[in-house]
Amino acid sequence: MTTHTPRPPARSPSRQARIPRPRTSTLPPEATSLAPTLPPAFEAFCALNRDSYLDYARAHLPHQPARRLVRSVLGELAVRWTDIVSNPNPSARAWTLLRTHVHDIALTTGVLEACSAYQYDALVLHCLLGYSSTSAATAMGTDPSKVRYLVLSATAARRQAIRHLQPQPAAPHAA
Repeated sequence: MTTHTPRPPARSPSRQARIPRPRTSTLPPEATSLAPTLPPAFEAFCALNRDSYLDYARAHLPHQPARRLVRSVLGELAVRWTDIVSNPNPSARAWTLLRTHVHDIALTTGVLEACSAYQYDALVLHCLLGYSSTSAATAMGTDPSKVRYLVLSATAARRQAIRHLQPQPAAPHAA
């Protein structure tokens, strides 16, 4: 003997399903079409590097000037993105831009002035900020073995000086 289960009643024509309306922007249509869109590769690059750039800038500058500087560098990278990615090593080119902007404002003194730029950066990222060789290399756009070499070949005085590096007040920009 088969049991019959009642089916739910069909919807009546008066109770039609409500179709949600698409959300509309509060901006006028011409403003939304003019809004710039960033390439996904640039957004991924920022997500990968923003924190290490900010850490490096904070090692040299107080918190707010460091944030403004990194924001400015990322903006400059966005404007020059096509040129940056056409370079054989975009990460190294972007890192050089960051380093240049940081060192235009911050001052290094003593034994650190004799360091090469790459050795200095490797020491800051690895010895001061605690980045692994791989993480430092990713930020700098170089090979982890090069970072290890730069750190291990530094004198004890340089490694010690890096560990005592303190953020300096931002230098005023010349008009």
